[in-house]
Amino acid sequence: MNTFRKKIIAYLLSLFTLPRVKEVVAGYARVFMGDASRYSTGIKVEATQGKETFTILTKYIKKEKITREEKNKFKRQVVDILKSSGVVVPLMLIPLPFVGTILLIIMDHLLLSMNIQLLPASFYPKEKKDLLTPEGIENDLKKK
Repeated sequence: MNTFRKKIIAYLLSLFTLPRVKEVVAGYARVFMGDASRYSTGIKVEATQGKETFTILTKYIKKEKITREEKNKFKRQVVDILKSSGVVVPLMLIPLPFVGTILLIIMDHLLLSMNIQLLPASFYPKEKKDLLTPEGIENDLKKK
């Protein structure tokens, strides 16, 4: 049994050290790192927008005057919060570590390829550079 494990480990090591496989794995790692930074930036922006929303809500509760801009900002943020809680929270309830995160990334990319934004707007950059979109998929296919 022990030699069988060693053979499997040796096979996997030889497989992952092949130049082509190594390049593909490195590509996936780069995509994952890009998404991780996009998600962390989105979370930071959502946190600051959440603080602003809370401030607007406290003004409303105190019956202070709220401008039209503040009302619109509040509405957008409430929609973003509902988007987040409807998608992110159920996925994060999966008990296995990192499975919820990987499922979120896969769902996000799949729906983004159909021009559906699953997450709040702050998770997507203004220019869709390096995002999985129908145009980006066509360009990648033309390159190959």
